[in-house]
Amino acid sequence: MTQMFSSADLALAQRIEAGHAHSASLFAASDAIERIGGGWAVFKSVDSPMTQAIGIGMNGAVSAVELDRLEAFFHDRGSPAIIDLCTLADPSLQALVQQRGYTVREISNVMARRLDPGEELPDVADIEVQPVAASEMGPWATMVAQGFAGEGDVPAEHVDVMATAHPALEAFFGLHGGRRVAGAAMAVQSGLATLFGDATLVQGRGHGLQLALIRHRIRRAAQLGCDLASASVVPGGISHRNYERAGFQLVYARVMVGRGKADG
Repeated sequence: MTQMFSSADLALAQRIEAGHAHSASLFAASDAIERIGGGWAVFKSVDSPMTQAIGIGMNGAVSAVELDRLEAFFHDRGSPAIIDLCTLADPSLQALVQQRGYTVREISNVMARRLDPGEELPDVADIEVQPVAASEMGPWATMVAQGFAGEGDVPAEHVDVMATAHPALEAFFGLHGGRRVAGAAMAVQSGLATLFGDATLVQGRGHGLQLALIRHRIRRAAQLGCDLASASVVPGGISHRNYERAGFQLVYARVMVGRGKADG
């Protein structure tokens, strides 16, 4: 499938960033989400991967007063101010975070793919995908957290965050040999499917589970009437390659930056 996306398409980036914010907001209480600087500040808990500001600077210049407000939103809740900064954001935001000494926490690539309900995608051999029932969100969250942790310990708070997501979240198990060894999720907003939460247990890796889960969510999103899907990946990683194999194209990058309460 030919994509022909432009990496300078601001309208596309605005749409994807809004979808990214929507997916993060499914894990937060309504009183912990605030519109600031043209984007959204989302707080779940200190050190939660969902706690961040998204889409800031995507709709014009950001003032020092707005950044003060964003920092207060996080600092008042005991968290560093964290901004997942799109590289297409207004230059005013980049200047402000530089002036205030924000430090880089993470870099990610944003990928996108057009959807066609008539497109046929091949199944991955020996892999089955199952939707996660509401009663199974706990086991799904535990498995996804363990997939991210690898051989390490799973923080209980991360499991709790995922297990208590809004019902609008669609989650999936990936099975190999009849065993649930992978998981993934998807959130839909205004015709955009945001894919995230891809994780495979160590013993299940190397069988194509992530690719199967990506293709399943593509089909599901098209069934729901979506015309576009997006995902964020670590540059050059296995997920990056799997999303490319599934027809996704790199469109822009994000640089996550942070500033603690005592950093000036």
